[in-house]
Amino acid sequence: METTLRDKGYVEVASQREAAPVKLYYERHGDGPEKVLLIMGLSTACHAWENQVQYLANSGKYTVLIFDNRGVGNSDAPWGVYSTSQMATDAMDLLDHFQWSQVHVVGISMGGMIALELVYQNPKRFRSLTLTSTTARRNIPTWKALTTLSKITLFVKTPEAKVNSAIGLLYPDDWLDKKPDNPESSFATNREMATTNFLARAKRTRVQPIQGNLGQTAACLTHCVSDDRLREIKRAGLPILVVTGTWDNLVRPESSYHMKDVLEARFELFQGSGHAIPEEQPDRYNRLLDEHFTAAAATSTTN
Repeated sequence: METTLRDKGYVEVASQREAAPVKLYYERHGDGPEKVLLIMGLSTACHAWENQVQYLANSGKYTVLIFDNRGVGNSDAPWGVYSTSQMATDAMDLLDHFQWSQVHVVGISMGGMIALELVYQNPKRFRSLTLTSTTARRNIPTWKALTTLSKITLFVKTPEAKVNSAIGLLYPDDWLDKKPDNPESSFATNREMATTNFLARAKRTRVQPIQGNLGQTAACLTHCVSDDRLREIKRAGLPILVVTGTWDNLVRPESSYHMKDVLEARFELFQGSGHAIPEEQPDRYNRLLDEHFTAAAATSTTN
């Protein structure tokens, strides 16, 4: 992503809300007129958006802002119980710092939960919303998710071992065993490709501290946006896209169907895909984002 990088650094947030400010690490990519904020999920640093950053920034249409949520990556990880509304206000402080408005916001998993809270705070600030592999309702993790995440957090020490545990949770086995779709790929299987990419990103940021993992996990487990609040978001009128796979150990697909119905949103189902759709199916996902943003911008211009 170095070829698209415009600037990077830290922004202090929460200085008016908490005893001490929290420093968030950010990167801005590209210099297009449309502004995009990408919000990553649980225990994952912002560089996991690299496929989307490269696609959107290289198009010339977008300036893309990515950041590490509190508790992960190069951002501060204060002790305490986090909430998705608190993390949404962190993101709003970040947008205030750059004086961004009319923003396309995209969230995956916990990032989608944060995105819902963010748009609910001030829907007029946003041009479109994309919710990927996420939920509005309180999420009850599957047994596989609980056991795997507990193992990664408490017992697995090396990045290699963490990755081996994580990829089986995030991706379907049949996809992992296939050869990458890209004919120019040097990897024998998607498993090899995903493992290599995970380890490369791990070297670019710090290991998540235990208080960050616990704080973010608490935010996910307590998250809930009621149907009444979803209807308020719908009434704001911004275009909404809901995306899910059919094979997801972390957030059940029926949560996406529920949001689609209440929000009356555009819905895209990735048959056979897992939780990490932006990495598993980047070409289709990137095209969807571009189409969604373009249509939303055109609607905003004509209104």
